[in-house]
Amino acid sequence: MRTTPEGDHLPVLADEILTLLCPTPGKIIVDCTLGAGGHTSLLLPLVVPGGKIFGVDLDPLAHQRLLEKLGAYADSFHFLHGNFAGLDRLLMEKEIFQVDGLLADLGVSSPQIDDPERGFSYMRPGPLDMRMDPTKGQKLAQILEKIDVETLAEKLGEFGDVEKAELIAQDIKDNYLAGMIRNTTDLSHVVGKYSLRKSNQQVFERGGVKPVNVLSQVFQALRILVNRELDNLKSLMRILPFILKPGATVAFISFHSGEDRIVKKNLAALLDQGIFSEVSKEPIRPSYDEKMLNPRSRSAKLRWARKSN
Repeated sequence: MRTTPEGDHLPVLADEILTLLCPTPGKIIVDCTLGAGGHTSLLLPLVVPGGKIFGVDLDPLAHQRLLEKLGAYADSFHFLHGNFAGLDRLLMEKEIFQVDGLLADLGVSSPQIDDPERGFSYMRPGPLDMRMDPTKGQKLAQILEKIDVETLAEKLGEFGDVEKAELIAQDIKDNYLAGMIRNTTDLSHVVGKYSLRKSNQQVFERGGVKPVNVLSQVFQALRILVNRELDNLKSLMRILPFILKPGATVAFISFHSGEDRIVKKNLAALLDQGIFSEVSKEPIRPSYDEKMLNPRSRSAKLRWARKSN
């Protein structure tokens, strides 16, 4: 069975997203996390004529990567370079005030992971950067320079579910200040020695046992820290009631327990307030076949909601 080749991007839970958002001609749908455009390229042909897809991304390169895929549908696609935390403002600049559907596929996209110059991967040497928008914000190196060990340990635990967070944080800080961590390879060497785990600290999945990857957890936590991802998600949740048309559907794909908790809590609150008429009771997970075809989908959880009429 084919797996995801390097540089390729398979949209996660694509069939489920198409069913939930129900793209039809004339609809306006926002893809809050354009990335490689996997979901957008599936949605766009279904909303024409008359419809539009607005793709939001912090990465200015996202638009360039997608243009070749869109072809004849390019006129119905609009790229919004910015943070989805300010989606209401980004849409207002295009004179769009409410939309029929919204998708947020949270986390980092495959092209970003596969580009060593972005510093997201522990498998390839790269700079200590990790910014989704390379034109704004502090690089990872700048954060490691200033952050104290206690705060770093707290963020490793909160954003990456990292065990031994205090030890790892101290090790990272000591080695960074000593000039021993100059790139992602150096960082991987420091964190890698904590990757040996006991059997009762493993994740069991169909088809075998997969050891918990401490490197993956630490790099995820640092990425979330650099990009303020959870704060941005909370901001998006606050503006949802104002940017959705009556009957509009929202769908969130999360890959981290912190993201999923924020989505679950906020959707439930909006249901209680009567703003949403329906909310998914349990998250939708990828099928076994999808996880084999696209290993990066393994931890995905999809939650959705529909705004009241």
